[in-house]
Amino acid sequence: METTQDLFKQLEEAEKLFSDGSIKNGQKKVRDVMSQTKAMGRIPNNLKHKLNFAIGQSRYFDEISSFAANPKREELITEIKKVIDVPLKEPKKQAHFIHDLQAKWQLLDVSSRPASREQWNKFNELTNTAWEPCREYFDELKDIKVNNAKERELIIQEISAFVERNSNKWGDARTLIQFLRGMFDKWQQFAPVLDKDLNKLKSAYFEARKPINDQIKKQEQVVIKAKEALIAKVDAISSDDSDICIKQFNDLKNDWKLAGSAGRKTDNKLWDKFNKSADRFFNAKKEVIDEEMNIATSLVEKLSKDEISINDAVNEMQNLKNINKSKEYSLLRSTINDKKTAQDNKNKIAKVESYKNLLDAFENSNYENNNLPNSIVSKISKLQIPKSNPVNLQYACIKLEIMAGIDSLKKDKDVRQAIQLEMLTSKFNKSSGGMNNLDDLIIYFFENLSNKEITAAEKTLWKRVSQSAEAILS
Repeated sequence: METTQDLFKQLEEAEKLFSDGSIKNGQKKVRDVMSQTKAMGRIPNNLKHKLNFAIGQSRYFDEISSFAANPKREELITEIKKVIDVPLKEPKKQAHFIHDLQAKWQLLDVSSRPASREQWNKFNELTNTAWEPCREYFDELKDIKVNNAKERELIIQEISAFVERNSNKWGDARTLIQFLRGMFDKWQQFAPVLDKDLNKLKSAYFEARKPINDQIKKQEQVVIKAKEALIAKVDAISSDDSDICIKQFNDLKNDWKLAGSAGRKTDNKLWDKFNKSADRFFNAKKEVIDEEMNIATSLVEKLSKDEISINDAVNEMQNLKNINKSKEYSLLRSTINDKKTAQDNKNKIAKVESYKNLLDAFENSNYENNNLPNSIVSKISKLQIPKSNPVNLQYACIKLEIMAGIDSLKKDKDVRQAIQLEMLTSKFNKSSGGMNNLDDLIIYFFENLSNKEITAAEKTLWKRVSQSAEAILS
């Protein structure tokens, strides 16, 4: 005989099953307690109140179940009426049609609260009427129902054998759930059965499944406790650095995945609670990201208006550590690169112009222009060349054209080949001597140019030198 305390505990378990969504198991617990209290006779008021509350919950879920299933039963009744009013042309087809409707009716009884007596009597009477035109096929369908019952008995035996094999060492909850689903799918294949067999088979089926369901619940309780502990750990994270908090949360998320399932409905509730506990980290991180995006957008605007330098923008960009994959960051980087390219092009143009202006400065002995290349001016500003050396001027010009990849005049073919051979020999011998850069050759050019009076031919030669310099600098 169960004690009052035991009955209290069973009712609490029933309430827990109801809250977890395991309605049928909870209702079975309540029925068991009702049966035991009847055997006890008089029971304490507090137990009576708790039992009445549990009975109320059970009836509520029955009403909800009926609310969902009854419209479907009414649809089946309507289908039966239609086939009575307008029988199918082939009696055999009508027999199988009625058979299918009976199967659907019985499956509703498995998945929800059984139909009311009034509904069942109505369906049964209509079914008997619909059978009349196809009575000759009744025996054939009866054999199918009898065979279905035998198949369901085999399924019950298979479940019982599984319990016996595994009761000493159960598999994990997922394996057990998959097994039960497979058995349920097989169970549904063998419907309908004779009405006299239906309730007996259904009770045996649920009783055979009970040890497996109990084990699943037991394992799920362990998982629930483990996941509640992980939620508590998330609540305890308190670093001021949101990145550290998020890393710790992600580590706990890996532990969560390994913890197993707490049951579909409970698992979803716990998962929501787990994530909501971490929202504060991601909200703080989002604030940082939003601020950095605003800074990036502002820098783009200031750069476009030349309100800040490229170097200042680059320095500011180095502080944006959380948005390097965002479109705002990409736009800022692209704007900086465009500005750098434009500045480089501007500098190149200015430098080319400074080289081109060297001839005028040399001719007029006026080197006050700050845009002239200092490295060259310092070498040519004090030169006093009484007479030009055309050969050396030609040498400097053609060598610069070779370096710039510019074709020389046809008349300079032999000189060009000689210079190319000289350059190749110098490279082969790894010689560091000779003039092999732009500035040295331009200085050499002016060292062989008279500044007393520059001829038209020498100015033409300088124009070729300027074109080579522009090509090299670009």
